[in-house]
Amino acid sequence: MCLVYDARASTQDVDAVFKPSKLIREAASRIGTRLGYGEDWLNDAVKGFFSEKSTFDLFLELPSLKVYCAQAEYLLAMKCLAMRLGKEFHDEADVRYLLRYLNVTTYQQAVGIISTFYPLERFPQETLYALEEMLEA
Repeated sequence: MCLVYDARASTQDVDAVFKPSKLIREAASRIGTRLGYGEDWLNDAVKGFFSEKSTFDLFLELPSLKVYCAQAEYLLAMKCLAMRLGKEFHDEADVRYLLRYLNVTTYQQAVGIISTFYPLERFPQETLYALEEMLEA
């Protein structure tokens, strides 16, 4: 995952997968406390949404650090899989942004992309309905 801080109130953290996890978590905790982000600003819960078919691009390479960003198609699939519906969440806005970015204009195109990464039956039916509504008209 790309390490980009999201300043929205609902997601005041950075989604990432990191190794060695214990060492990085401890360092992130110290940094977060010092900078006022809190101890858990670096969040690795995204690993629960990883696909065997994930696609990443190298974003930054330093002697002791490599940062990869998920490709937009993979982000769309992960966002759809994890989508929470409701005004208090921003997932729908994120999905709409990715659909525009990828120039996806039909439900079939969207389903084709997301099913590349996960079996379609993993997606909640309400998510598929929401996706269909987003692409109507």
